Amino acid sequence: MHKFHKTKKSAAVLKHGIIDSYAPPFIGKTGSRSLDNRVAFIDGYAGPGRYGTDEEGSGAMLLRHAKQYAPLPRKVECHFVEEDPETVEKLREVVEEEGEGVTVTVSDGDISTHLPDLLEQCDGIPLFVYLDPCGLVIPFDEVVAIFERPGGLGAPATEVLINFSAVSLRRIAGHLTSPTPTEATLARMDEVCGGEWWRDAWLNALPDKDAAEQAVVNGYAERLSKGAGHAGHWVIDVRPRVGLKPLYYLVFASRHIAGLEYFGEASSLGLEKWRRYSAQQEAEGTLFGDDDSWEDEFKASEAKLKQEWIDTLAENLETELVTGQPFRVLDRYGEVFGDLAGVARGMHLRAAMKKVLAAGLTTTSPVGENNLLQLTLMPA
Repeated sequence: MHKFHKTKKSAAVLKHGIIDSYAPPFIGKTGSRSLDNRVAFIDGYAGPGRYGTDEEGSGAMLLRHAKQYAPLPRKVECHFVEEDPETVEKLREVVEEEGEGVTVTVSDGDISTHLPDLLEQCDGIPLFVYLDPCGLVIPFDEVVAIFERPGGLGAPATEVLINFSAVSLRRIAGHLTSPTPTEATLARMDEVCGGEWWRDAWLNALPDKDAAEQAVVNGYAERLSKGAGHAGHWVIDVRPRVGLKPLYYLVFASRHIAGLEYFGEASSLGLEKWRRYSAQQEAEGTLFGDDDSWEDEFKASEAKLKQEWIDTLAENLETELVTGQPFRVLDRYGEVFGDLAGVARGMHLRAAMKKVLAAGLTTTSPVGENNLLQLTLMPA
């Protein structure tokens, strides 16, 4: 078993927290209108299903959701692909123990080999594809092909969540300024990015390597959106701890506004789980860890963050309201959320709307409204 799979790392807490929060609305919403209520997940780098500590990996998590939503009814199909032979055996054990009543396939080998057939199997039903490699993801053209599956742009909901490795990008980008670059290594990144554009994006931002990294990651997400039929996208940076560089970026693409809304909520919930896990890990071996007082400190920190986010959102809403023009947050999302996109969520936006209402800046109340992003705010 690879050492990577023995325990769940801090970064894995975030990505699995996002999946755990996003899978229910994806299953519930898309499955309500799909053929025979079928919904499919493809996990292209599935891992062992569970970690050595018995914590859930993506496989066990998806199987759990599949069984929970069966009574609705929702027929969730899980297609797992894993290349490492030892890991596949562990995955098969998890599926045998936890997959009763669920349509499951486990394929040995590379996701690139199996993806075309899996897309055929998922023809006509909503599909979520999770690509979480330890290194570089499959070539760009293969990712775009997911959105070009049978039915094309008219196919049911099709969404992709990708682990774009920051560590691999930094390592390979180093060849661009090396006196002895390895062209084959650069060509592999060309495949991932869908061309050589990333080379200029990186070099043009130097000497600021952080800016160079952002230019490549954002460029990848924008090109994926265009290739997927002008889908919307989210980019979430995943760090081992606050203040450290990202290990990777989660790039999410969907052609449906509801998918983007729910993913934003899931991102916020995943980040909260990640902060909690990080706080607990930092307290281990200290007096705070011994008596669990870390949790009181964590709750106080979260309450402070919540109020800061509400105040920031309220200020941004005020800036839009003073123009005197009605608007929907959906149409002014960047201006309202700013750096809080994927961090704050609906509960914080609702509180901010109540704050500007109480201040007499709007006549629109969020009370009883389910879709705050599409609610039109009227200036007072």
